[in-house]
Amino acid sequence: MNRPVILVAIKGLGIGGAEKLISESARFWDRSRFEYRVVYALPWKDQLVAPLEALRVEVDCIGTKWGMTPSSWLRLRRSAADVSVVHAHLPAMGAVARIFAGKPVIYTEHNVASSYRFPVRLVNRVTYRRNRVVTAVSDAVAASVAGYPGHGARVVPNGVSCDIVPGAAERVRAELGLEPSAPLVVHVGNIRPHKGHANLVAAMPRLLASHPDVTVVSIGGEKHEGDLPRVRAMAAQAGVSDRLRFLGRRQDALDFIAAADLFANPSDFEGLPVAVLEAMALSRPVVATAVGGMPSLIIDGETGVLVPPGDPEALASGIARILDNPALAGELGAAGAKVVERDYSLEAMVRAFEAMYDEVLGG
Repeated sequence: MNRPVILVAIKGLGIGGAEKLISESARFWDRSRFEYRVVYALPWKDQLVAPLEALRVEVDCIGTKWGMTPSSWLRLRRSAADVSVVHAHLPAMGAVARIFAGKPVIYTEHNVASSYRFPVRLVNRVTYRRNRVVTAVSDAVAASVAGYPGHGARVVPNGVSCDIVPGAAERVRAELGLEPSAPLVVHVGNIRPHKGHANLVAAMPRLLASHPDVTVVSIGGEKHEGDLPRVRAMAAQAGVSDRLRFLGRRQDALDFIAAADLFANPSDFEGLPVAVLEAMALSRPVVATAVGGMPSLIIDGETGVLVPPGDPEALASGIARILDNPALAGELGAAGAKVVERDYSLEAMVRAFEAMYDEVLGG
C-alpha cells in the first residue's frame, strides 16, 4: 500500500531553531506510515541539508540564486503534485504553500506575530484562512495570532533530544583557552533584530565589574551580510570584546552549551527557543528574558531565572546570581532537565504532528 506523502516546507535550511527542529525530527519520523520529503527556497541556507540526506530524506531546493521568486512558487506546486499534506513552517513559506501548493496545509507558527516585519505579517494574515490546521510552539505564540482568520492555533510545544559526544565540553573549553573551572556563559541565537545581542553587549560591563574572569560566548549566523562584524564592533566599542566572543554560525553549538556554566537568552521576542530547551535538557541553568513562551517554560527561581527584556542590569544580575551560587545553579539545572524530559520530548512533538496528518487525511 502506498504511504501518504508529507511535504515539509520551509524558507531555508540554515542553522536556526525551526530549521533544526525539522532536521532533528527526521530521526523520529514514522516512515513505515508516511513518506517524508523536504523543500526549501534559499540555496545559501543549506547547512542542514546534509544531515537530512544522511537520514535518506529527499531534499529539494525550489529557490533560485535570488531566493524565493515566482518560479519557486511554481516549483513548489510541482513538488506537491503527488503529496498528501504540506507541513509549512514560518510565514513566508506558509503563505506560498497556502496559495500555490494545491494541497491541504498544516502550518506551524514559531514566533509571536509582532516579531515579523509588517509585509510578512500582512501576507501571513491575509492567507491564513487557507490553513487546514494551525499549530503554535507556545501559548504566547498562539495568543499572538488569535485574531487571525480561520482555525485557531493548537499548541504543540517544541521538543528536543540531545546527544553529546563524550569529551565535547572539554574540547570546547580547550578551543576557547579556558580552564575547566573558568566561568563560561553561552548564548545561542542568530543575529537578527530583537534577538538581544545589544542587550547582551550592554550587560557585559556590569557583569565584568563583579566577575572579571567570566567569558561569554554568543553563537549565531548572520541574517544579513555584515551582521557579525557589526555586533563584534559593538563589543569592541563597549570595551568587552576580550570577554564577549561572537563566534558566528557553528554546527557544534550544542557542544558549547554542554561546556557552559549557564545559558543566557537576552531576546526581546521569542516563540519557544530550541536552544533554551537544549540547555535545560543538558541540566544547564538558564537566565532568560521573560518574553514569548519563556514564562510558560521557566518558573523564576525554580527552573531558571527570568529577567525583564531590554534590561542589561537585570540580565547581568541574573547571570551573576547563578555564578555566585553553585548550589542554586545545580538545583535550577536539575529542575529544568526534569521539565524538558516530562513536557518537551522531540518524539512526542513528532507523534502529535503525525496524528494531525492522520486527521487531515481522514477528512
